Amino acid sequence: MVRHQMKLTRRILASLLVGGVMTSVMPAFADDGEPIKLGAFVPVTGAGALGEASLVAVELAVKQINEAGGIAGRQVQLTVADYQTDPTIGVGEANRLVHQVGIDMAVGPTYSQVTLAVLPLLSAGQIPSINVSGSSTFTPAVGPYSFSMLPNAETQARAMVENAIAEFDAKKVAIFSDNGAQAKTAVAEIQKVLEEKNIALTGIQEYNYNSQDLTPQLLALRSGEPDAILLFTSTGDDTANVLLSRAQLNWDVNISGSYGVSLATQALAAGGADLFNNVIALNYAGFTYCKADGKPQRAIDLVEAVRAYKPDSAARYPMNFLALFYDSVFILKTAVEGNGGDTSGPAVAKWIEENIQSFDGVNSGLAVGAGSHFLIGLDALAIVKPATIDEYGIQERAGC
Repeated sequence: MVRHQMKLTRRILASLLVGGVMTSVMPAFADDGEPIKLGAFVPVTGAGALGEASLVAVELAVKQINEAGGIAGRQVQLTVADYQTDPTIGVGEANRLVHQVGIDMAVGPTYSQVTLAVLPLLSAGQIPSINVSGSSTFTPAVGPYSFSMLPNAETQARAMVENAIAEFDAKKVAIFSDNGAQAKTAVAEIQKVLEEKNIALTGIQEYNYNSQDLTPQLLALRSGEPDAILLFTSTGDDTANVLLSRAQLNWDVNISGSYGVSLATQALAAGGADLFNNVIALNYAGFTYCKADGKPQRAIDLVEAVRAYKPDSAARYPMNFLALFYDSVFILKTAVEGNGGDTSGPAVAKWIEENIQSFDGVNSGLAVGAGSHFLIGLDALAIVKPATIDEYGIQERAGC
């Protein structure tokens, strides 16, 4: 009864704060016996959906946590919000999770424009969350209790330019990206870095999520005769569509890609390893290897657990992406237990800001920079050859 009253109070206070009536809300304190309610923003349907892998990751993490005794002795109750990659639907789902379900914490969304749309509701309720978004407009001021498991757009942009120079000796480049909020930030940052490094820009093109035929944009870029394309994709489906369109044009131009380009499963299934000729990309170091160093055991353990949990569908999941949602749940667990069981946003955020470097998950080397809630920096990334991938989805690092 006490727990129900506290959750009801939080929902009322969150409504007042969103409406501008109040400036603070009460924290949530753990109550043994009541489950911790976790909301998962995953795009199960909609263009460019990544939700299946995201959902499996969260379900598996919750299953493992509950079987091991829960979080601070409390079981985890999962509620899924399918936002269909649409910010308006995302806000409606956030309202449902906060005001009807009464969630304690959340993971997701993936798409930056959806994350930015739902953050006011999560912040008003002091609900801690970990998303997978990369727009520079995601700041601690916008999401004081929210963190991202994606490298921000600026980090990826600089690395993409530097990789094109180092790997392809590029002197002139073109930019090709989706039209999402994160990509727009990345394109602006890429242009700054190109100017700084005196690299010529021959053209810019963009596409809508899940567009099938991208040959018109590629033809326009080819007319500028770039040494390389800086390709910023957000999904494996889009990566496949770009590379298939490039193959149709018989244009083997060099590509220096974002993290999205490392999501190789769909492209490999559609056209094989040849689609990745002259392609490099960024990936999380935890899902990469050099033959001389051996392979990361935590990544292998996760893949084997996913295969046991979903034997009929595991082969189609991008495991490096799935690991982000999986780790997100365990970061929240570690933070809650690290502060004595308090699930409130301020307590969880404080623990993450002060202790995230100690988190030991599939992805390691996490850190919070000054004025940033992005947990992934350059130290947690590696350059990969996307098609050089083993049976666990672990990719070989370039330069090994």
